[in-house]
Amino acid sequence: MVAHLLSLRWRVLLNGFKRSTWQIVAAVIGGLYGLGVLAAVVVGLVALSFAPERWAWTAGVLGGSLAVVGWIVVPFVARGYDQTLSVSKLRPFPLPADRLLVALFVTGLLGIPGIVTLVAALATTFSWLHHPLSAVLAPFCGVLGVFVCVAASRAVETATSALGAKRRYRELMSVAIFVPLILAGPLIGLVGQGLSSVGDDLPRVAHALSWSPLGAAWSIPGDVALGRPGEAALKALIALVTLGVLLLLWRRGLATALVAPPAVTATAASKGLGPFARFPATPTGAVAARTAVYWLRDPRYGGSLIVVPLMPVLAIFLSFSLETTWPLYAIGPAVAALLAITLAADVSYDGTAFAAHLSTGLAGAADRAGRVLTLSLFAVPSVVLATLVPLAVVGRFDVAPALLGIGLGLLLTGFGVSSVASALYLMPVPAAGESPFKSPPGANVTSTLGLYASWAIVFVLSLPELVLGVVALVQGSVLLGLVTLVVGVVLGLVLAIVGIRRGGRLLDARGPELLTRLRRARGA
Repeated sequence: MVAHLLSLRWRVLLNGFKRSTWQIVAAVIGGLYGLGVLAAVVVGLVALSFAPERWAWTAGVLGGSLAVVGWIVVPFVARGYDQTLSVSKLRPFPLPADRLLVALFVTGLLGIPGIVTLVAALATTFSWLHHPLSAVLAPFCGVLGVFVCVAASRAVETATSALGAKRRYRELMSVAIFVPLILAGPLIGLVGQGLSSVGDDLPRVAHALSWSPLGAAWSIPGDVALGRPGEAALKALIALVTLGVLLLLWRRGLATALVAPPAVTATAASKGLGPFARFPATPTGAVAARTAVYWLRDPRYGGSLIVVPLMPVLAIFLSFSLETTWPLYAIGPAVAALLAITLAADVSYDGTAFAAHLSTGLAGAADRAGRVLTLSLFAVPSVVLATLVPLAVVGRFDVAPALLGIGLGLLLTGFGVSSVASALYLMPVPAAGESPFKSPPGANVTSTLGLYASWAIVFVLSLPELVLGVVALVQGSVLLGLVTLVVGVVLGLVLAIVGIRRGGRLLDARGPELLTRLRRARGA
């Protein structure tokens, strides 16, 4: 059974590459990048053999503890990315809990993350080349540490499997995992500054972690090299007890999950017509209400906008780093640029539900206008607030007209461009119910290039207000800033109306073709 599940796991992984040539290319590039990082880690561990033993011990304990935390946290927040051997899928089969535990442990150990962690753990041997006894113990302790990683990950994942069955939890975790990725630059900068100031405290942190389940296994070779055999023995006991407790907790959680009935999410009671009661009873209003429901309930829409509230955080970090307030001025235009082409993926998010638009004979212009109306209800206030609030903080309302002209011009122009773009090509997006950040199968470079081309067209069409706004900011001219605001709003509105009409005509002509491609993409 262990061999069979392991072969299934690798077969699913390899079959995923057959869907698209570009997925193979991306996998090769990602694999080469991962091998490069792994090689750098190995080189660093070899270099530690020439450093003082205390340095090698500190690096080993901190790195190993971080690996254990990563194995626990990443599957916890990224639940739903890989459910090949989830307990919910294996529950219908009569599998004994003990044998399934062994199977899942081996598949976790011999998966790509497990192999990478195991190679890095075995490479810690190179840090103790000048200490024969530590070099002999290092691979065994490394394997023990990897066992703790896998057991901790599986135990936490099994214990929280009930949460994973809830849609809202999956949606929140899918969005939550993206926040640290966006803030990776500022976080790395802050950590680097912190390490430079608390470098002397790292050994004390490592000492505390070495007596915890996180770092006990990784501390043993260094303790032996530093002449602390008694501490090494106690920490070996801590690591073994930790592994035993984790396996026991995992075994109990697995036995419970295998017999627990599938979770059923209760359907919320209807509370009126929702957005349909607030929009006019016209074709445009119906489309606006329908898309409003999606914006409120579909995490793929909200997930695509998670970067918007994080823009001020990035701007504040840049302001402190560069010691200038100019990044604060750019928040409004940056938010506008991000929201400008949001509608380019709207039809793709509809999926086969787009058939409802075609079957009712809905005019293409009404479809385009309804989608623009819904997005503008929060996009326009967002751009205005993102522009004015930072200016209120720095006390520079004299530049507000120029920045508002740039931001609103980009946004309105983007409405028109994306109204045309979404009628010309389909964006590769996750299916309904999937993580908003999941890479969809069959994603092709042509669609991605189409998105960037749309973005470029937005900036080209917005050149009048961009040039006027930059000149107004450089010269400090309020009058020229007011001209920029008028030009941005008027020209943006004209381009938005032209885009809605042009996109509507394209949708009338190409609607059945788009629906066919949507059905093919969803396998319908």
